[in-house]
Amino acid sequence: MDRLPNELLLAIGKHAQEDGCAQSTLHSLSLTCRRFHDLFSPLMYSYISSDNFTESFIGLIMRMWRQPELARQVHRLDLCWSQCDQHDPLEMNDEMQSFIKHALEDIFTTEEQEQKELWTEHLHGEEGICGEAWLGLFLVRLTNLRILEFQHEHSDLVSEILLKAAKRQQPFHHEPPFPHLKEVRACVAWGVSWIDSGFVEPFFYFPQVRKIYGTAIGEKKDEDMDLKSYQDVCPVQDITVEEGYWCRGMLDWLAVCTHLEHISIRVEIQADEYDLDEEKQFDASKFRLALLPFTTTLKTLRIGYGDAYKDQVVAEKDVVENPFGSFKDFNVLETLKVRHDHLMKSPDNSILNWDMKPLTEILPHCLVNLEITDIMFDYHLELSSQLLKLLRAVNFSVNLRKLKLGIFLADGEELGDVFDDLKLECQVANVCLKIEIA
Repeated sequence: MDRLPNELLLAIGKHAQEDGCAQSTLHSLSLTCRRFHDLFSPLMYSYISSDNFTESFIGLIMRMWRQPELARQVHRLDLCWSQCDQHDPLEMNDEMQSFIKHALEDIFTTEEQEQKELWTEHLHGEEGICGEAWLGLFLVRLTNLRILEFQHEHSDLVSEILLKAAKRQQPFHHEPPFPHLKEVRACVAWGVSWIDSGFVEPFFYFPQVRKIYGTAIGEKKDEDMDLKSYQDVCPVQDITVEEGYWCRGMLDWLAVCTHLEHISIRVEIQADEYDLDEEKQFDASKFRLALLPFTTTLKTLRIGYGDAYKDQVVAEKDVVENPFGSFKDFNVLETLKVRHDHLMKSPDNSILNWDMKPLTEILPHCLVNLEITDIMFDYHLELSSQLLKLLRAVNFSVNLRKLKLGIFLADGEELGDVFDDLKLECQVANVCLKIEIA
């Protein structure tokens, strides 16, 4: 074993980490000898998850506060907590009481006495261990984070920490907060819960955050956070929301961005939501206006609807979708995924009284990948004709390489040979065509 190079030993440690047994295996290895301790200690703390938060986790938090060099080893943190009343009361000792006092003095000013008292109450855990409060303290000290993931049902305390960081308030008033944090993931861990979009917004004011990823994000805020004066340039370039509830297109997030390159949103409806107000429905034309500041930066745009949203909002309520409008201004857009109703309407549509323009006039020449979803049977012939013209246009044939069509067929409907000419044209133009039947 003494002859094995450090690189090989580190590879073994990383393999143990990827298998999900990092804490136990790496801890055991680090106790065998000084060499293993020096090699594996950084790996042991590089990824920490609080999925099973217990009282023993508090000891680690206190240790990280007292040893900043240890806290800097944490590169990824997954935070998950439940309500205080779901845990047993905390058995408080003198060491914990002293730690809580000094930690809160570091986080809050003398003018924030009310907040300090609230945190003191939660940290003492007389009604039950408050994982959120303790994890909020933990987060403050992890200045070397690269990836941060949240899985929670409700947040008041951690939200306060994030707002302090965005506003550069104590304890973040001396240096920019979390200077190495590049990716934030907000992923709901429980059934029909969601994470408020306002909870995520402070991260747009952190200095290095490039990517925001979320599942089950509820687009609503109770109050204006008034953060715009705290940063001129937003570093976020990539936004992905797998399920957006009450979704207007994450308009508050877009209003903050200055250099957005990729955005992907799937609009969905809560399982128990049966009457969605009109102002909470997605509007493609308003969404387009919010994207106009990114005509020279946006490379990827993916917009889709979940099955429940299509069934309960679009189909049952017979909602008339506003088309997105022209994409022509987006002169670096390479990948576009869009619903057929957001792209073009049937020529005989008298409801909108809209003069439909051909695809060659509303799509940019720079497109490499084009995906059109939710194509209804009545639109097949017109769409096929429009796509043939697109492929035969010299400006488009230079770049376009992938074309994907998502077609909906009701019972008794058949695709037939409507797209046969399109298939041949794609072969000639060296475009990969994929047709999926729903």
